[in-house]
Amino acid sequence: MSRTLKACLCLGGFLAVCALAWMAFLPAAAVHELNAVTGFEFHTEVLAVNPLTGSVVVRGLPARNPAPFPVPFFFDMRAVRARVAVFSSLFSGRVVIDDLDVDIAKVELVRLHGGRTNAGDLMAAFGRTGAGVGAAQGGKPVAYLVRKLHVRFDQLAIADYSGSSTDEKSYNLHIDQEFTDISSPTQLLIPSVVRNLTTFGLHHDVEGMLPGDFGKALAGAVGGATTVGMKLKDATVDTGTYLKGVLDKLEQKAKP
Repeated sequence: MSRTLKACLCLGGFLAVCALAWMAFLPAAAVHELNAVTGFEFHTEVLAVNPLTGSVVVRGLPARNPAPFPVPFFFDMRAVRARVAVFSSLFSGRVVIDDLDVDIAKVELVRLHGGRTNAGDLMAAFGRTGAGVGAAQGGKPVAYLVRKLHVRFDQLAIADYSGSSTDEKSYNLHIDQEFTDISSPTQLLIPSVVRNLTTFGLHHDVEGMLPGDFGKALAGAVGGATTVGMKLKDATVDTGTYLKGVLDKLEQKAKP
């Protein structure tokens, strides 16, 4: 066996060991970093990242709230699959994700006295570290583009402890929606999604539960749809009353 062949075999074996070590230790390292950065308790069943192809696969990603939130559960994400254009930020100045598939089983938003929320705490933690899509970097938000996005979102729960009594609600949304060319969270609020949320009676103080522009946009969209629905209902009632009055008058005139 030639020295060149032996060297290639040794290099191949070394790379294989490195790949196995990467797959074995990456989930634990990533979860540890998430817990340390955010203060929330994350777990994951599978985390696979290929830095050469930009593929990311996550399966089983639940998160639990830290103290003092009285509800331990935060969210349960079944799976996330992504294909990232690895060198996109070097050439275009923004992160480009070619495909992103997000499967969410349940999210529970919690608000404490004083207005503190678990969603707000998590977003603030990522903002402090510059992590996450859209986080500030040197005072400027990171630009991104998701060319193809598929979202499945089954259940949303709300536990609001900010008032005199606890307000708890649960919404079985079963959203299954595809999007294209997303560069802002507000683009997710397409009419079919807003209609779905309104149909299930999501009239809660959404802006207070979800801080930031997305919470404001969602509150405005749901509130606007609700107002339009109420106006249509009132118009239908008024029309029915008017028609009934006309028919009654015609009936009275027809009497001898």
